[in-house]
Amino acid sequence: MYKNAIEQINKFYEINLNDNANKIFDILNSIIQFETCGILYICPNNLSFEMGNLNIPKNIPIDENFANKIYENSTNNYTKELKKILNLKSNILVKKLTTKGTIFGLLVIVREKEFSKEEAIIFKTCASIISNLIKDLELSKVLKMQVEALQKGIIETNKAYETIKKQNKKIKENEKLQNEFVANISHDLRTPLNSVIGFSEVLSSKIFGDLTPKQSEYIEDIRLSGIRLLGMINEILDISKISSHTIKLNLSDVDLNLAIDEVCNILAPAINKKQIQIIKETQNIRLKADYIKIQQILFNLLGNAIKFSNPQSKIEITTQTNKNNTVIKIKDHGIGIDKKYQKRIFDKFYQVENALSKTETSTGLGLTITKEFVRLHHGKIELESEPNKGTTFTISIPTNYFHG
Repeated sequence: MYKNAIEQINKFYEINLNDNANKIFDILNSIIQFETCGILYICPNNLSFEMGNLNIPKNIPIDENFANKIYENSTNNYTKELKKILNLKSNILVKKLTTKGTIFGLLVIVREKEFSKEEAIIFKTCASIISNLIKDLELSKVLKMQVEALQKGIIETNKAYETIKKQNKKIKENEKLQNEFVANISHDLRTPLNSVIGFSEVLSSKIFGDLTPKQSEYIEDIRLSGIRLLGMINEILDISKISSHTIKLNLSDVDLNLAIDEVCNILAPAINKKQIQIIKETQNIRLKADYIKIQQILFNLLGNAIKFSNPQSKIEITTQTNKNNTVIKIKDHGIGIDKKYQKRIFDKFYQVENALSKTETSTGLGLTITKEFVRLHHGKIELESEPNKGTTFTISIPTNYFHG
């Protein structure tokens, strides 16, 4: 049973919730057999039935006593009462749906046959996964229902309102703690990793003696893996700063050609490994910007172009300026991106499924960070792509926005 569960659980991550959220129940039913099911969202004084096939009303009133039981740490003291409230005669399994420690709903499955202990354990795991999958899609509905309840005067006392305030405060506190934790861990990881990269470069320089071809190959692999991992850590650190709104621009007079050349030098091992030709058609452009973030934008886009290009192909980097804007284009002739994926390509953690993405290590944050860095410069980023024909990213940044 556990083997089947592990195989089926992976299918949860293939669901496009915007197109077919109820697919969740089909996968859950392939893991644990049940007859009816549902997801109930917790509002100030009622449960709102939004998804599933339970034969119950759309809105089920609940009293303060039952609401308190749901929010208590114990996982079982509300099950019997919920069964009574929903008027269910069969056996049920129920788990809380939570995000960042805040409960926003209940997942319920029902059948005549009693559920086993193994099924209860697997159901708990599935509920946790489903919470993470639907939290962004469904929390907005929960918050909307809470606001409507407040507007219509359904809440008769301030207790429910205080509960909402406490939940929202807890979300913000948990997000802050999470971002601080990620930032601290990232800093702690960067120091030893920089040492690994530095020592590998020292060994490559043959200061301590000649190396065999195999030793040189291994040391270069260590260096490239270290650089790749450092890039991932930097992405995690950047996204934590973006999420906590603590990221700022350090403005200076930026030589765009110098930034492009430095990024090409950093990525030279990956470029040479694939024997990719870099074609530069650039103008001498200087603009007021954050040099490090401009470099990061170029690094992310050129790194992606290399990653998804075929060996012995070419990548074109062009720059031009007009009265108001500096325009940077990075064009590859690689596998391209299907139109149906293009709207989501800048979403956090989103990665297009293809043969290359399964072999390449990535956080799925690079393009999210790139878009945010462009936005901080009051610019915009656009994408043009066709499968098997390549991809072009175009960045437009105001040349003189920060002057004066």
